[in-house]
Formats: sequence, structure tokens, C-alpha cells
Amino acid sequence: MRKNWPLLALIGFLIVAGGVLFFNKVTFLQLENMDRGRTLHIRVEPSEPFSIYYIHSIYREPVLEEFRVGKGLLLLEGVRTKSFAVMEYYGFEDNKEFHPVTQKLGAIFFKWGTGDGQALIVREKKIYLSEVGERGDRIRLRAVSVPLGYYFLRHFKT
Repeated sequence: MRKNWPLLALIGFLIVAGGVLFFNKVTFLQLENMDRGRTLHIRVEPSEPFSIYYIHSIYREPVLEEFRVGKGLLLLEGVRTKSFAVMEYYGFEDNKEFHPVTQKLGAIFFKWGTGDGQALIVREKKIYLSEVGERGDRIRLRAVSVPLGYYFLRHFKT
């Protein structure tokens, strides 16, 4: 029995480590160019806030949509703009700069337009849609969770 102790301890350690690598998840925001096959992954924490910045296509005014990462979802929490025309377009009846919204989205689709400045903002870093696409490309943003072991394999494979 004493001779088998190190082997049993090693097997137990491998089972626990395998469980950690399989059951613990790593979450990403995935920007995927649907037309060119380019993908950008931004690692985020569960429930981490992020924003999408753009210039409204009709009124040419800046808009900031504020989100939080959910379990496989993007949770829209509010829309921020100073433009009364944009507020009216979205159906907001008051003229406050921030309008709370509660909406669950599986993915968000963009068409990278002719205007500059469409960006994903995560931890004060702006990631412009131009980093994954060209004008007219369809780009999908979604939350993706993968097992920690899969993340290590992909991340350290290079």
C-alpha cells in the first residue's frame, strides 16, 4: 500500500487538474468578420462592462451603448447620447444623457459603414472595427466561453 501512495496521489492530482481545466471557463468578446474570416478575441471577466461607440447613421451624432457580459449573452444596460434627435429616434422621451435599457442579446451584427469611429471599448481600450474588417463587411460581436484547458492549448500553441 505504501508503494502505491505516490501513484495514487499523482492520479488524484491529474483528475483534479483535469477537472479544473475542463470545468473552469474563460470568457471572450469575439469580433468576427463574417465576410473575410478574420476574428479578434478580447479576454474579459464574467459580468465585465464594455461599450460600443458609433456615429448614428442618420443624425451623424455620437452614441455609446453600455453593455455587460453575461453567460453567453451580451446584456445591454443603457444608451448614452447628447443628441435629442437620436434620443427621439430610439424612443426615449426624456432628454437625459443616459437612458437605462435592459435587453439580452445573443450577438450584435454591424456593417462597417463609411463613417469612422465605430469601436468596441473594453477597459478604456478602443478596438476599432477597422482592425477586423473593411468598409461594407459584416461583423459579429458575441460573448464566448471556453474551457480553461482549451484556452491554454490555443493560446500557447504558437
